[in-house]
Amino acid sequence: MAAVRLGRIGLKWCMSCNVPLVELDRCGICGSESRQVDITPPGDYRPAFNHDIAKIRKTVDANYGPGTGIAMLPEGHLVVLNKSPAVDIMDEVVQDGIVLGTHVYEPGKGWHFICRIEGAGRISKIATKNWAIIDDGAIPYIRKGASSMAVGVLDADPGIGIGDEVIVLSGAREPISTGKARMTGREMVESQRDAAIKSRWYHEVPANPELTGGATWETAVEANAEKLDRKRKASVFHVQDTARRFKDLPVAVSVSGGKDSLATLLLVLEAGIRPKLIFTDTGLEFPETVENVKRTAEKYQLELLTQDAGRAFWHALKHFGPPAKDFRWCCKTCKLGPMAALIRQHFPVGVLSFIGQRQYESSQRYEKGNVWRNPWVPGQIGASPIQNWPSLLVWLYLFQQKAEYNPLYERGLERIGCWLCPATDMGEFDDIEKYSQQNAEWQDALKTFADRKRMPEKWLEIGLWRWKRYPKGMADFLCQEGISIPEEPVSEPSEETVSPEARERITRFSCITDDAHAVRMKALHCMGCGICLSLCESGALSMKDGRIEIDPTICTGCEKCLHPCVVVDFEPR
Repeated sequence: MAAVRLGRIGLKWCMSCNVPLVELDRCGICGSESRQVDITPPGDYRPAFNHDIAKIRKTVDANYGPGTGIAMLPEGHLVVLNKSPAVDIMDEVVQDGIVLGTHVYEPGKGWHFICRIEGAGRISKIATKNWAIIDDGAIPYIRKGASSMAVGVLDADPGIGIGDEVIVLSGAREPISTGKARMTGREMVESQRDAAIKSRWYHEVPANPELTGGATWETAVEANAEKLDRKRKASVFHVQDTARRFKDLPVAVSVSGGKDSLATLLLVLEAGIRPKLIFTDTGLEFPETVENVKRTAEKYQLELLTQDAGRAFWHALKHFGPPAKDFRWCCKTCKLGPMAALIRQHFPVGVLSFIGQRQYESSQRYEKGNVWRNPWVPGQIGASPIQNWPSLLVWLYLFQQKAEYNPLYERGLERIGCWLCPATDMGEFDDIEKYSQQNAEWQDALKTFADRKRMPEKWLEIGLWRWKRYPKGMADFLCQEGISIPEEPVSEPSEETVSPEARERITRFSCITDDAHAVRMKALHCMGCGICLSLCESGALSMKDGRIEIDPTICTGCEKCLHPCVVVDFEPR
């Protein structure tokens, strides 16, 4: 999948102190000149926790043999992960200022590790799996990018399968290239023709110094102190300046139980503002997340305002079908709707809400800027003081402040949100499903939907429910893997049997617009999110028995309640 630049890529490394640096030319501890680390855009690099490192070592051991995991990532050395564009999880693994390889999850196949030359150099002498010895005469050609031909393979692990990641070694077991097997290990040795291993990485291993261990994330905080101080001051100024611009509005911080909203709160407090905390419990939160939000409010002695969506997701699921990356009705019904209700109740004149949004997270957030209005949440001015902070800088700030962040980060979760969010990678669901008590109910709902749409088992297995229409990257993946999945059948609108009561309700809502379909959807399928209550200037709308009611005698027909409206804007799957 194509790499997208969403901001400056500034991962650097102090080769003396052996710590990562964020956009610093010199280390804040020893003053040494830093070295640029070449990583893939968008460059939202982050710390690897012990759980992450253990998982990577396990994958390396499985791919290249026992002991290679600890050789690849020795103890006492900090590790940084950089999430790269891919069909699922693809994390570049950086240690000692070097990208050693990529930890990849492929739907339906699981985890594997793609070695770069630098990573292969750490395990070449001890690898017992997925290795091949090449004739020395072929080395100059491979160094120029040529594939390793079978005729030049002197020996190979007989267990190599087609498509496996292989390290190509000289007779002295020095790394020559890494790449993907085009034939089995036995065929490589026995065949005298055709390409055995398509080269992926093939440059010579640079003479990198062996760096000492012992650095901690506290060391990294000290080394980045100058950058932290500058970014912190700029963000505090942004908070103060934005608060002055909207001085007539009360100030709140939207907390989610994640690292970004926690960092945002600390910056707002540094700015001398005591905000209220606002939190939407979507009904799909981890217990640890809810607990973290409450603990944060208690620690900083701030008022916490919570709106609970209850069973809204499960109610709406019956109407819409599963949410998807390109079909996020769930955000509207379970998060933005309740947030609009909270603001309507507690902030009748509106609110300036500081939100932990960062441009590195998506193209949409990159384009939004650091102050915005969300049409789905009337009355809220959103502002982000960490808009241009990479993930590592957020973490260094939290480490510096000794903040109590959500413990799920140290258990394998890269992002904190609704546990079944369609934006979640399948590789992350391996960890997520351990922590959710609702997983059985969710799996039953997915299976019911798949059966109704006559989708094959593979549709569930590799998480294709996460799209209504497959993007090019996923379509290409399915083609390469020879997986045939039909396009999701589109449900044709059918005439519903309308009771006299429902017919009367449709008539009542007809005052809004001449669009009969929009009227029918709003009248019969309202999810009760309440967003339109804040949009109606005439006061014609009210909430009754969990859904919108209308007074046609005072409705002006302005149609503002139709867009945004989740049941009008989102057709069921």
